[in-house]
Amino acid sequence: MLKTIYPELGLQISPKRIFVPMNVNFNLKNYINKSGESQVYMILTSAGKRKRLPLDVYVSPKNWDKEKQRAKPKTDNHEMINMFIDQSFSKISNIKIHYRLSGTHLTLDRLGEEFKNKTPNYDFIAFIRHHSQNMVLSERTRIKHRSELKKLEEFKKYIPFSEITLEFVNNYRGWLSRTKNNASTTIATSMKFIKKFLRLARKYGVFLNVDIDEIVSGNTNGNRINLTLDEVAKLRSFYESGFIKENQRLALGYFLFSCFTSLRISDLKNLKREDLDGETLTFQIEKTKQLHSIPLIKTAKKILNQNKDLFVRWISEQKINQALKEIAKICGIRKKIHLHVARHSFATNFLRVGGKIEELQVIMAHSKIETTMIYVHIVKSESIKSMYLLDD
Repeated sequence: MLKTIYPELGLQISPKRIFVPMNVNFNLKNYINKSGESQVYMILTSAGKRKRLPLDVYVSPKNWDKEKQRAKPKTDNHEMINMFIDQSFSKISNIKIHYRLSGTHLTLDRLGEEFKNKTPNYDFIAFIRHHSQNMVLSERTRIKHRSELKKLEEFKKYIPFSEITLEFVNNYRGWLSRTKNNASTTIATSMKFIKKFLRLARKYGVFLNVDIDEIVSGNTNGNRINLTLDEVAKLRSFYESGFIKENQRLALGYFLFSCFTSLRISDLKNLKREDLDGETLTFQIEKTKQLHSIPLIKTAKKILNQNKDLFVRWISEQKINQALKEIAKICGIRKKIHLHVARHSFATNFLRVGGKIEELQVIMAHSKIETTMIYVHIVKSESIKSMYLLDD
């Protein structure tokens, strides 16, 4: 007999076929190792079949309570051992709930595979890790994925899909703000990351308890810190001075080159010095994989020629940003400068000197004019603030 469950999804499923009772018990393996301990097994039984799953925990037979199926209180680390067993039981229960909600047939073999994370259809974190490894990603994107995954695991070691609700997402958002002290733009990036993999899970037929469209990401653009023409001129003077340290000179060289070309760090890193000999620079944009050309203006070439190590020796983005922080302090620039600020500075200064928005869109390779318009709004906002200069 078919029973209709989740009418909004139109699912008609035989409960006898899918929701087969499964019992979970814990016991020790008969073998005793040199330390006098036996490995704990989780035993799954259903419809006359049995499956044993070894757990990474060992207990002396004399310290094992067969009735309670837990380590006795006098056992060393008994609290940790029993907590691990409880977590294993909870994980099995969550897997069963997930399959029940999704209306998918669950066998003992599938249950065992899900528990050991051989397949990622139950645990959101395992799903992300599995599919991230199989995606074709740039190294920069792969690093971002690892960072987001690390935060999720810190929030909760494993996350069953059945637990991902709007409340769960909002709790995670709050944790990122209060515990991790993440800025709103960083939190928005984390939300976009979650939505990306939830959409992928839905494509693979994973049942979700949340409407992805109800998860509000927020704005990932931030306030787009940029330097004025005067501030860039200060940095150029310091770059050409005899007081600058060698590591600062290299970091500032890459920053200033970006200030006059609009290149992202991912594109800077892919360039070699011989690529910069002509009047035009043609390169493949790392982010979009599209071929792009920009003119190499005289100022950019001068910055290049003033440092023979540029595009020959590379230092990490972290070291560049640390050097830029020191340089800003020396030059009296009270802004939080990092390498991507150079690209924003190019855009705003291009508009400040009279450049056209359509030309800026082409130079920066924006697919949508709306993205480029953000810089127009920044410059207009500054112009409005200049009215206060009329005050006494």
